[in-house]
Amino acid sequence: MSFPDVDTLRLCSILASMAFGIVFTVLFLRARSERHFLCWGMSSLLYSGAILAFSFAPLRTPVIVTLLYAVLGMTNVLPVAGARLLEGHSAFVRWMIIPIASAAMGHGLPLVLGAAGLVQPYGIWQTMGDALGLSISMGLSGYILAFTGNAAQSSGRRMAGLSMLAYLPGYMLSIVATVWAMPGDEWVALLAMLSDQILLGVLNLGLLAIPVELVQSRLRDAALRDVLTGAWNRAGLEHVSPQFLVAGAGIVALDVDHFKSINDRFGHAAGDEVLATIGREARQLAEKSAGQVVRHGGDEFLVLLPPAQDAEVFAQALKAFLADHGAGSGWGVSIGMAQVAAEDTTLDDAVKRADAALYQAKAARRPLLPVL
Repeated sequence: MSFPDVDTLRLCSILASMAFGIVFTVLFLRARSERHFLCWGMSSLLYSGAILAFSFAPLRTPVIVTLLYAVLGMTNVLPVAGARLLEGHSAFVRWMIIPIASAAMGHGLPLVLGAAGLVQPYGIWQTMGDALGLSISMGLSGYILAFTGNAAQSSGRRMAGLSMLAYLPGYMLSIVATVWAMPGDEWVALLAMLSDQILLGVLNLGLLAIPVELVQSRLRDAALRDVLTGAWNRAGLEHVSPQFLVAGAGIVALDVDHFKSINDRFGHAAGDEVLATIGREARQLAEKSAGQVVRHGGDEFLVLLPPAQDAEVFAQALKAFLADHGAGSGWGVSIGMAQVAAEDTTLDDAVKRADAALYQAKAARRPLLPVL
């Protein structure tokens, strides 16, 4: 069985990349607001176009070939741009010029040095420049995709980024093959096209998985969160409680004083606004302390804090804000606190102690009681 030549591998890469480009483009045309599909479609189509152009661009036109390498750099940037759009960020940032420029300079700089008589034109230095330039371009983009942003929560994004990084051994091997004067030429193109046969599919399937994972995450999150306040609901409490079942973790329980009278006097819309305000401010404060907020039922909330955070300081800060916010509307909150004990087997034990402290505070008409 003979080994496929560069032209055969190039054709396979072109067809595969065009197929994924068409898929992404059709998905974008069905939902124009999902611009991440446009970025990914452009990446695949530009890649297939650049590879095809390499077949027709003669080596005596170095400017054209250098521009094609810049296009290859752009195809590495666009998957990251699409992932950023999907996460609600701007598509392009300043660092993205590096993958584009490195791919272009990797090819163009040896040409300039060759024209100046400093290196042999189209020799080992050209191969090294091409391989190193593409390695920087692919490596930086792949690293950003695999290890930054929401990569830790997205298997698809991690898979796509790692598939880009998996091209690097092929580029390094092309340098070794050239240095050792192994038979054959176009080592960079040969090994890159060979890598395409596996990694191109993995890369694009990883990209397709990212929005699916995001939708699943949002649906799961919606099932575990209270729509009005954005806090976790009772099912969400079961989801987050294991990370706070640690001795010394703080439980802050609070509810609105005379909440029924707010609904009776001002209507349920006013009561909902009070609950939404409490939920919003409690979540903002809790996030700064690596905590979580749960709507435990009706007008009662729980704030779960890790052992490193002072529950009393948190409660005082939340109490101060809510007192100012509700002063003109005639509402306030009562607060109780507890700590998770070493002998607690579930978080329910600490929650019950925090509830008991809360009800004592309400009965005593005091806003805050010592930790039980």
